[in-house]
Amino acid sequence: MSKSKKDYSNAEVAQLLQNIATAYEIKKKNFFRIKSYQDAAETILTYPESVFKLWQKNPALFDNIPGIGPNIFTKITYLFTKNKLHPHIIKAFKGISPLVFTFTKINSIGPKTASVLTKKLKFSKDPIKALDQLIKYCRQGKIRNWPHFGVKSEQSILKNTLIFLGQSRRMSYQEAKDNADKIISFLKKEFPKIEFIALGSLRRHSTTVGDIDLVAKAEKSELILDKFLEYSDNIQTINRGSKKASIKIYPDIRVDIMIQPAKNFASLVQHFTGSRQHNILLRKYALSLGYSVSEYGIKDLKTGKIHTFETEEKLYNFLKLDYIKPELRLGEKEIEDAKKCYNQSH
Repeated sequence: MSKSKKDYSNAEVAQLLQNIATAYEIKKKNFFRIKSYQDAAETILTYPESVFKLWQKNPALFDNIPGIGPNIFTKITYLFTKNKLHPHIIKAFKGISPLVFTFTKINSIGPKTASVLTKKLKFSKDPIKALDQLIKYCRQGKIRNWPHFGVKSEQSILKNTLIFLGQSRRMSYQEAKDNADKIISFLKKEFPKIEFIALGSLRRHSTTVGDIDLVAKAEKSELILDKFLEYSDNIQTINRGSKKASIKIYPDIRVDIMIQPAKNFASLVQHFTGSRQHNILLRKYALSLGYSVSEYGIKDLKTGKIHTFETEEKLYNFLKLDYIKPELRLGEKEIEDAKKCYNQSH
């Protein structure tokens, strides 16, 4: 078996391949060469298995992945074996600011635009600070007078950078609920026996909501995801995997759906309901009892056994806590309160 010091996710490998395509586009390489890297990046991003684990088992298994030719396979193998970039990639990246690969993740900013931005403006090396600076430059009108740009392109860069940073408009709870209810109703017509739940800040009844996150309790995912992508207000399919998909609905709302079998459903619902601070406190409390909490269940750290639950109530009760309603999961004193209530009633 081949060895590597680092475990590479599909997303990391796909991003590297996309970055190579971006570099080749800036350097005006052959169109088909660029396209081969773009296609390979898309294939690996949506591939249902870990390509790194496949490679560890047997590199020949890459033959089963469509669109991974000998050149691309060589560069991936070099990365997995040596934990560094192939010399050809280093050469391709030469003279290109690393920020180009951050900026091209933003809608409407292509490789050439990103390259011009990094050459004409001063940016911090820190990607988040650089994005904040890009917003500032747009608001100051620093881009509109460049050749081939203009007010419209400047406004487009501003709007899409704000969206990328999650600083775009947030919905009211009611608007988010109405949209989630419509999507669930649409899916229920086709799958009446499947349970669908809205997660995140929407389930916690937060005043405002950013993205809409949904989960479905089902053993098979393909047909549900197919139907989800057919939703009438879908204006852009962002991605589609084997167990989850993301779309953008009118006017500019991201909706993610995950499919989870009954066995892990309660744990996933608890995990993705949040809040983040509540989950941190719950994990800390569980560790004091000798357990580890995750979206897959509760692991007994002594025996290694993973406990799964039919409902969230049973999950919380297993930890000797009263059930905590989603709207109370604020990361404050709810764990202490639930512990007291549980002890009083048992």
